[in-house]
Amino acid sequence: KPLAVAGGGQHSLALLEGGTVWAWGDNGSGQLGNAAAASSSAVPVQVDKLSGIVAISTKASHNLALDAAGKVWAWGNGGWGALGDGTTNNRAVPFAVPGLPRIVAIEAGNAVSVAVGGDGSVWMWGDNTFGQFGESRYVRQLSPVKVDALAGYTGFSVGEQHVLARDPGGVIRAWGWNSYGQLGVGDVADRSAPSAVTGLPDVQQWSARAGHSIALAADGTVWAWGSNGNGESADQTVAATNLPIAVSAGGKFVALSAGSFHSLALGDDGSAWAWGGNNNGALGDNTQRDNFLPRRVGGLPKLSAIAAGSEFSLALDAGGAVWSWGSQDSGRLGNGYSSGVQLKPQALKALSSVTAISAGYQHALALRDDGTVWAWGANDSGQLGDGTTTSRSAPVPVSRLKDIVAVAAGDFHSLALDRGGQVWAWGYNISGQLGDGTTTDRLVPVQVAGLDHAVAISAGDRSGYALTQDGRIWSWGLNEEGQLGSAASADKLPKATPIADVDAFLGVSARSGYALALRKDGTVWGWGRNFEGQLGDATFAQRDTPVVSLDTGGESALDLDPAIANVIPASKLPPLRTHASRSGDLSRLNLSVEIKPGTLNVGGLVTRHGFASACGPCEIYVAALYNDMLLLSDEKRNWVTPLPEQIKNNALPAFLRGVQVSSQTKLTVDILQQVDVSGFPGARILVGYGSSVQEMLGAGRYYPVFTVPRNTP
Repeated sequence: KPLAVAGGGQHSLALLEGGTVWAWGDNGSGQLGNAAAASSSAVPVQVDKLSGIVAISTKASHNLALDAAGKVWAWGNGGWGALGDGTTNNRAVPFAVPGLPRIVAIEAGNAVSVAVGGDGSVWMWGDNTFGQFGESRYVRQLSPVKVDALAGYTGFSVGEQHVLARDPGGVIRAWGWNSYGQLGVGDVADRSAPSAVTGLPDVQQWSARAGHSIALAADGTVWAWGSNGNGESADQTVAATNLPIAVSAGGKFVALSAGSFHSLALGDDGSAWAWGGNNNGALGDNTQRDNFLPRRVGGLPKLSAIAAGSEFSLALDAGGAVWSWGSQDSGRLGNGYSSGVQLKPQALKALSSVTAISAGYQHALALRDDGTVWAWGANDSGQLGDGTTTSRSAPVPVSRLKDIVAVAAGDFHSLALDRGGQVWAWGYNISGQLGDGTTTDRLVPVQVAGLDHAVAISAGDRSGYALTQDGRIWSWGLNEEGQLGSAASADKLPKATPIADVDAFLGVSARSGYALALRKDGTVWGWGRNFEGQLGDATFAQRDTPVVSLDTGGESALDLDPAIANVIPASKLPPLRTHASRSGDLSRLNLSVEIKPGTLNVGGLVTRHGFASACGPCEIYVAALYNDMLLLSDEKRNWVTPLPEQIKNNALPAFLRGVQVSSQTKLTVDILQQVDVSGFPGARILVGYGSSVQEMLGAGRYYPVFTVPRNTP
């Protein structure tokens, strides 16, 4: 009997009673998890190796499964390290993602994986291009890493480039990409720190997908915000909305799911409602016309669950049958067809006993109640875990998995957590995102190396994260922008590596190029890409190790649980307070930095030496580091290379001279104005001040404030 379903990019998953998972659809990356499956399967096939599965997750072409023991299993597309085995190889059958503690919840994004441990720690791996790990120094992590900054966060939902989650204080927060207003904060500016979604009532569920978000309020009403080009935000008047709006529909709702261009809601009477893009029949109304208002899906019995994928929909009825409608490409509906559209719901007779589902980019996972995992959809990288690269339009069993309690599907790789706390990964592995010590795609699950006692996983696009019982976050995969948080200089790490310097995490969430994590003391930490300000540290500088996120005004550490005393290592405090602002793209960049002397509120701890120092008259210095080159901006705003004797004598050109810096002073420095920096990937800009160069260097009062990203958004 199916218990849950999930829709990925071009594949679907169903979790059955007994803990097995069934899959169907595209299998180009192995996302069906069945070694015998072809490139696609138009009917459900059992995912190999999975048993005792309690949860599944997929949104693109990799999958995650969670077993009753807290192990995470992964398979499918291993691109960006999404499987957490240390590689970027695809996995055609599931493997336990290693290096994780006992996991209790999973979330698979496009190519990123998230796992939440029983202790509240958050683990992530896979793609970090947009900083979904918490900061932006690396592009991927091949093995799970623990993300301290999001410890205690729950209910992670990862959209294409933005994240929704509930903080330990119960507030729904959003961060990341915001071009369509999908953060719901009243504007379209990207956010550098988790920001409370504006105007939401008390909500119970939320779902993020491509460019829009939806939430379910305690009173049964549905709220939507973000992109509305196809009606997915249910507003007939605008192309996008940057604040939540109530969705007009009759009755009350108990569940919801956001697809790529459409939305689904489950009524308290078991009815299904759909609105948004309908080009391939995802609304199930026997037409291909978009709807800007919710419309009841006809022809369905009383339902217990719904799941929206990429231009297709899934539903689970009260009797345990799975229903599907929409695009049939790659067999993602599991109805025996691999092309065309199904405009009305159709029951799948091949599935039973599904307990959880997860949708990847183009593949899906289903966890059955017997602990097995099933996969379907694209399998070009082995993300189905069935031993082939044949896409499947019907579920196939993922090989080698048993006693799985959770799954998470990333873009092209998959993760699974087994009951023993082992994490498995398979699929695409070019960046080591499978965490197995190689960059070889895996068509069947392999164990993520070096991980034990995992409690949560997360599948990113090309990196992976896992949270272990001891509160540490492990990461692996792509690391071009520091998204692994381990201070490693390598662009990719094919083995799970613990996050450096900070531990005691409760939860983690990652997106492209960055990760955020919550610590037990309520502080939020981030690392990796920061060009969009997603780390919340008041700069746009890439961070290779975790930095503490700040509140809205930048005056205090962001603390989601003030009742608990903060424990922040002095070495992790910034040497000076700054608040950076930028506008324009890399070809016409404006950058200014406000220097703000004074103490940072970190819960009464002693601040780092030199942090609050005042001086006057002072000299302000602005430097740029690019490869082995040092440049300084002088008083005429010219970038010059200091002469050897200037460096030797600490007689460096100053940006400003004779200024007053005190606790009452806020000094704004305009560093760049309409400057093209696109040809300097990885370049860093630093600011500092002191009564002299010697005094500034001795006090350590200088700080990176901007990094030119290595990868464009």
